[in-house]
Amino acid sequence: MGATAVFAGRTMKPWAASALVIAAMFVGDAALSLLRGYPLVTAVTPFVYGGFVIQAAIGRFLRARKGGAIGAAVLGACVFFVLSNFGVWVGGHTYTHDLSGLTTCFVAAVPFFGGTLLGDVVWTMILSVAYRPLAARLAARPGWVSVPAAQISAL
Repeated sequence: MGATAVFAGRTMKPWAASALVIAAMFVGDAALSLLRGYPLVTAVTPFVYGGFVIQAAIGRFLRARKGGAIGAAVLGACVFFVLSNFGVWVGGHTYTHDLSGLTTCFVAAVPFFGGTLLGDVVWTMILSVAYRPLAARLAARPGWVSVPAAQISAL
Protein backbone atom coordinates (compact mmCIF):
# COMPACT_ATOMS: atom_id res chain seq x y z
CA MET A 1 0.00 0.00 0.00
CA GLY A 2 2.93 2.34 0.65
CA ALA A 3 4.09 2.17 -2.97
CA THR A 4 0.54 2.81 -4.14
CA ALA A 5 0.36 5.88 -1.90
CA VAL A 6 3.68 7.22 -3.18
CA PHE A 7 2.66 6.54 -6.79
CA ALA A 8 -0.74 8.18 -6.30
CA GLY A 9 0.95 11.22 -4.80
CA ARG A 10 3.32 11.44 -7.76
CA THR A 11 0.65 11.06 -10.44
CA MET A 12 -2.65 12.39 -9.08
CA LYS A 13 -4.04 15.60 -7.67
CA PRO A 14 -3.49 15.70 -3.88
CA TRP A 15 -7.17 15.31 -2.99
CA ALA A 16 -7.56 12.39 -5.41
CA ALA A 17 -4.43 10.64 -4.12
CA SER A 18 -5.63 10.96 -0.52
CA ALA A 19 -9.13 9.78 -1.43
CA LEU A 20 -7.75 6.78 -3.33
CA VAL A 21 -5.50 5.75 -0.43
CA ILE A 22 -8.26 6.09 2.17
CA ALA A 23 -10.82 4.29 -0.03
CA ALA A 24 -8.43 1.42 -0.80
CA MET A 25 -7.58 0.98 2.86
CA PHE A 26 -11.23 1.12 3.89
CA VAL A 27 -12.27 -1.47 1.30
CA GLY A 28 -9.45 -3.77 2.44
CA ASP A 29 -10.34 -3.26 6.10
CA ALA A 30 -14.03 -3.91 5.37
CA ALA A 31 -13.15 -7.15 3.59
CA LEU A 32 -10.96 -8.29 6.50
CA SER A 33 -13.73 -7.36 8.90
CA LEU A 34 -16.31 -9.41 7.01
CA LEU A 35 -14.09 -12.38 6.17
CA ARG A 36 -11.96 -12.65 9.30
CA GLY A 37 -13.94 -10.81 11.95
CA TYR A 38 -11.35 -8.08 12.50
CA PRO A 39 -12.70 -4.78 13.80
CA LEU A 40 -13.43 -2.36 10.97
CA VAL A 41 -12.01 0.63 12.82
CA THR A 42 -9.78 0.78 15.90
CA ALA A 43 -7.86 3.48 17.73
CA VAL A 44 -4.89 2.67 15.48
CA THR A 45 -6.77 3.21 12.20
CA PRO A 46 -6.26 7.01 11.98
CA PHE A 47 -2.50 6.54 12.46
CA VAL A 48 -2.30 3.91 9.72
CA TYR A 49 -4.47 5.82 7.25
CA GLY A 50 -2.65 9.04 8.13
CA GLY A 51 0.68 7.36 7.47
CA PHE A 52 -0.40 6.42 3.96
CA VAL A 53 -1.82 9.89 3.25
CA ILE A 54 1.52 11.38 4.32
CA GLN A 55 3.30 8.95 1.99
CA ALA A 56 1.15 10.30 -0.86
CA ALA A 57 2.07 13.86 0.14
CA ILE A 58 5.77 12.97 0.17
CA GLY A 59 5.40 11.42 -3.28
CA ARG A 60 3.80 14.65 -4.50
CA PHE A 61 6.49 16.84 -2.94
CA LEU A 62 9.36 14.82 -4.43
CA ARG A 63 7.80 13.98 -7.80
CA ALA A 64 9.90 16.33 -9.92
CA ARG A 65 13.20 15.68 -8.15
CA LYS A 66 15.79 13.27 -9.47
CA GLY A 67 15.60 10.19 -7.28
CA GLY A 68 12.26 11.43 -5.96
CA ALA A 69 10.44 8.12 -6.39
CA ILE A 70 12.97 6.15 -4.39
CA GLY A 71 13.40 8.98 -1.90
CA ALA A 72 9.64 9.17 -1.37
CA ALA A 73 9.41 5.40 -0.93
CA VAL A 74 12.20 5.35 1.67
CA LEU A 75 11.07 8.46 3.55
CA GLY A 76 7.44 7.37 3.33
CA ALA A 77 8.22 3.93 4.75
CA CYS A 78 10.08 5.57 7.65
CA VAL A 79 7.23 7.99 8.37
CA PHE A 80 4.69 5.17 8.18
CA PHE A 81 6.80 3.04 10.54
CA VAL A 82 6.98 5.80 13.14
CA LEU A 83 3.36 6.92 12.86
CA SER A 84 1.73 3.48 12.74
CA ASN A 85 3.78 2.08 15.60
CA PHE A 86 3.17 5.18 17.67
CA GLY A 87 -0.53 4.53 17.02
CA VAL A 88 -0.16 0.92 18.19
CA TRP A 89 1.43 2.17 21.39
CA VAL A 90 -1.12 4.96 22.01
CA GLY A 91 -4.24 3.09 20.94
CA GLY A 92 -3.45 -0.42 22.03
CA HIS A 93 -3.23 -2.32 25.29
CA THR A 94 -0.21 -4.47 24.46
CA TYR A 95 2.43 -2.02 25.71
CA THR A 96 2.61 0.07 28.84
CA HIS A 97 2.01 3.76 28.26
CA ASP A 98 5.43 4.96 29.34
CA LEU A 99 8.84 5.33 27.71
CA SER A 100 9.63 1.67 28.30
CA GLY A 101 6.43 0.57 26.56
CA LEU A 102 7.06 2.91 23.64
CA THR A 103 10.59 1.58 23.24
CA THR A 104 9.38 -2.02 23.43
CA CYS A 105 6.70 -1.31 20.82
CA PHE A 106 9.20 0.14 18.34
CA VAL A 107 11.79 -2.60 18.96
CA ALA A 108 9.11 -5.26 18.38
CA ALA A 109 8.24 -3.62 15.04
CA VAL A 110 11.81 -3.45 13.67
CA PRO A 111 11.78 -6.95 12.10
CA PHE A 112 8.80 -5.94 9.95
CA PHE A 113 10.39 -2.73 8.69
CA GLY A 114 12.79 -4.41 6.25
CA GLY A 115 9.97 -6.01 4.28
CA THR A 116 7.98 -2.79 4.28
CA LEU A 117 10.94 -0.76 3.06
CA LEU A 118 11.92 -3.27 0.37
CA GLY A 119 8.34 -3.67 -0.86
CA ASP A 120 7.73 0.07 -0.98
CA VAL A 121 10.95 0.77 -2.89
CA VAL A 122 10.59 -2.10 -5.39
CA TRP A 123 6.90 -1.51 -6.12
CA THR A 124 7.39 2.26 -6.36
CA MET A 125 10.10 1.63 -8.96
CA ILE A 126 7.89 -0.79 -10.92
CA LEU A 127 4.90 1.57 -10.89
CA SER A 128 7.03 4.58 -11.84
CA VAL A 129 8.75 2.82 -14.72
CA ALA A 130 5.43 1.47 -16.02
CA TYR A 131 3.73 4.87 -15.76
CA ARG A 132 5.98 6.82 -18.11
CA PRO A 133 5.15 5.03 -21.39
CA LEU A 134 1.49 4.67 -20.44
CA ALA A 135 1.20 8.38 -19.58
CA ALA A 136 2.91 9.31 -22.84
CA ARG A 137 0.33 7.30 -24.80
CA LEU A 138 -2.65 8.66 -22.89
CA ALA A 139 -1.46 12.30 -22.77
CA ALA A 140 -3.33 13.11 -25.99
CA ARG A 141 -6.64 12.25 -24.31
CA PRO A 142 -7.84 15.12 -22.11
CA GLY A 143 -8.39 14.14 -18.49
CA TRP A 144 -6.74 10.72 -18.73
CA VAL A 145 -3.40 11.75 -17.28
CA SER A 146 -3.57 14.20 -14.40
CA VAL A 147 0.23 14.62 -14.26
CA PRO A 148 2.13 14.38 -17.55
CA ALA A 149 5.15 12.09 -17.52
CA ALA A 150 7.40 15.06 -18.33
CA GLN A 151 6.57 16.60 -14.93
CA ILE A 152 7.74 13.52 -13.05
CA SER A 153 11.39 12.64 -12.68
CA ALA A 154 12.46 9.12 -13.63
CA LEU A 155 13.29 7.29 -10.41
